[in-house]
Amino acid sequence: MEPHASDARDDSHAEVPHPPGVRDLKRERRELAAQLYRDKVPGPSRRLALSGLAFTRLAEHWNLITDGLTEGATLGAVGSIGRGDAGPESDLDLVLIHDGSTFSKEELADLAERLWYPIWDAGLELDYSMRSITECRQVASKDLAAAAGLLDLQAIAGDDALAKHARAAIYQDWRSAARQRFPELLSNSRARAERHGELAYLIEPHLKESRGGLRDWMSLKALSATWLTDKPHGAVDAAGNYLLDVRDAIQTVTERPQNVLGRHIAGDVADLLGEVDPDEVLAKLAEAGRTIAYALDTTERGARRSLERSGIGSRGWKARRRGGPPRHVPVATGLIDVDGELALAPHYDAKSDALLPLRAAATAAQTGLTFTPNLLATLETCPDLPERWPHEALEHLRDLLGASAHLVSVWEAIDLAGLAVRWLPEWAGVRNRPQRSPVHRYTVDRHSIEAVVLAGKARRHVEDADLLLFTAWLHDIGKRPGAKNHSLDGADLIPSIANRLGLSEAFAHDIEVLVRQHLTLAQFATTRDLDDPQTVADLLAAVEGREDLLEVLRALTEADARAAGPKAWTAWRETLISDLTNRAKQALAQGHLDGESLPPASADLDPPAVDPGILDGSAPEPRKLPPRVG
Repeated sequence: MEPHASDARDDSHAEVPHPPGVRDLKRERRELAAQLYRDKVPGPSRRLALSGLAFTRLAEHWNLITDGLTEGATLGAVGSIGRGDAGPESDLDLVLIHDGSTFSKEELADLAERLWYPIWDAGLELDYSMRSITECRQVASKDLAAAAGLLDLQAIAGDDALAKHARAAIYQDWRSAARQRFPELLSNSRARAERHGELAYLIEPHLKESRGGLRDWMSLKALSATWLTDKPHGAVDAAGNYLLDVRDAIQTVTERPQNVLGRHIAGDVADLLGEVDPDEVLAKLAEAGRTIAYALDTTERGARRSLERSGIGSRGWKARRRGGPPRHVPVATGLIDVDGELALAPHYDAKSDALLPLRAAATAAQTGLTFTPNLLATLETCPDLPERWPHEALEHLRDLLGASAHLVSVWEAIDLAGLAVRWLPEWAGVRNRPQRSPVHRYTVDRHSIEAVVLAGKARRHVEDADLLLFTAWLHDIGKRPGAKNHSLDGADLIPSIANRLGLSEAFAHDIEVLVRQHLTLAQFATTRDLDDPQTVADLLAAVEGREDLLEVLRALTEADARAAGPKAWTAWRETLISDLTNRAKQALAQGHLDGESLPPASADLDPPAVDPGILDGSAPEPRKLPPRVG
C-alpha cells in the first residue's frame, strides 16, 4: 500500500490501516460531483453515480480488510447511500450485520474497528451500528427512526443472503406493526413541523426536517411499505428530486453535509442551479414542499381509512358483514359523499361541465369533505370557464371564499391541481412568491388565503361581507416579480379581473380603491400625528369619504396584519388603528365633509411603495360586492 499524507504519525498509530478504498473517497466524491455538474448530468443520475462510487469504494474497503469475507457478516448501507440519492457531502450511514453465531464478540469488535477507523481517518462523516438480525428487529420495534432507516437497507459487501434475510424480516415486522406504527409516524411528522416550520414558507428552509421536506418524502415510502396505502408518484417524485437538487447544491457550495438554505449562500446555490435569483429557488422549493406535504396528508388519510375499514365494528366491516355497498350521498350536481370523501357521481360527464371544479371546491369548503385523488384528476380535465364568468360561477367562488373553516386545505388542493391559475391567471404572479420581510410567515399566495380566512371572522362587522372577502383575496395580487408598488400594480389589475369574474362596475371600483389603499390606514395610524386634522382628511379622501369603505378597510387591515404574523398586529398598533378609524367616523358623523371643518386632502395620496416595515400585514380595504354579486 502506498504511503498517504495522513500516515505521517508516530509509531503508536502505525497499526491503523488506511486502505485505498476509502482513503480518497471524500476527494473523489467532490471531483465526481463537479464533473457531473459540468457535464449537466440530471440530479437523479448524478446521485446514483455518487452513491455508486461510495458503494464501490466501501466494497473495496470491506474486501481489503476481510479478505473478501462472504459468510456470517455483511456491510450494509441505509440512509441516502442505501436509497441511491447521496449528495456530494452526504453522511455514510452504515450497519455491520452479523448472524450472531459465526463470530465471537471479540472478533466482531475487531472487525468493526478495522471497518470504521479508516473511514473516520479519511475525514468522512460516519453514522454506524453493529447488530445481529435479532438485534435489528428489536431496535426497529422500539425506535421508529431506526426502523424507517432500515427499510432502505442495501448490501454493500459480505454475506448477501444475510442482508436479504435482514431486509425481509424488517419489512415483515413493519407491516405487522402497521396499526401501532401509524400514529407514531404521524406524531413524528407533526413534531418536526412544530420544530422546523413549513418548508414552503421559510426564508431559510431546512430541506430535511421542515414540513414538506425530505423526511416527509421518505415517510411516504414508509407508509406505502405498510401496504395500507399506495405511494403517490409523478409530481411528488419531481418535488422530492428538486429538494435533493437544492441539497446537492448547498453541499457543493459549503463543502459540508448541510441541509439549510441560508441567505448567505442562497445566491451561490441559485447560480449552481441555473436560477435567475434566490427567490426563484424559494418559489420552486415552496411548490415542492407544498406538493410533498399535501401528498403526505393524502397518503396518511388513505392509510387511516384503510385501518378504519379493516377494524372490527368499522363502517367497512359492517358493510361487508351485511353485504351492502359503500355509502354514496349526493351533495351537489355531479358530486357525491363516499364515506367522508368528495367523489364524482357515477356516469357524470365531467368533460362537458366547466362549472364542476368551482362547484366541487365550494362544496368541499362548505362541508369539510376531502377530494378523492380521482376527483382532482377529473377536475383538471374539465373545460375552462368562458371569458366572462356566468353568475353561477361567481356564486360558487363566493361560497368558496366564505367557507373559512376549510378554505386553506381546499385551496391547497385545487391550487396544486393547477385550477386556481386557470380561474385567475394573475394568480401565477404571486403563487409561491417568497416574502423577504421577517414579519411574514407565508408566501404571497398563502398569505392572501389566510387573510380571507381571518376576514371571514370579521364579516359580521361590515356592511358588505362579500367586498371584504374578495378584497382580502386580491389585496396583494400586485406582488409580482419586479413590482415597485404592489398596491398600485394590484389596483391596475382589478378592472380586467372584475370583468372576467362578472363583477358589477360599482363593486369592481370599490375593490380597486381598497387594493390601492390597503396599506394606508396602517401607515397613517403608525407614522402620522392622529391629532392633526390633515391625517383624518387624507384617510377619508383615500376611501372617497365613505364610511362603508372605511369599515371594510379597518377589517381588511386587521386580517392582513394577522395573516402576516404576530409582529404585524400588536395591541399598540390595534389601538392606533382603531383610534384613527373612530376619529374618521366621528368626522363623517359630524358632517365634516363640507370642506370647511377639515383641511383638503394632501395632493399626493399614493399608497406606500412597500409594506411599511413591520406593518406588512396592515392594509386598507374595499367595499361590497354588488348585491349578491351582480
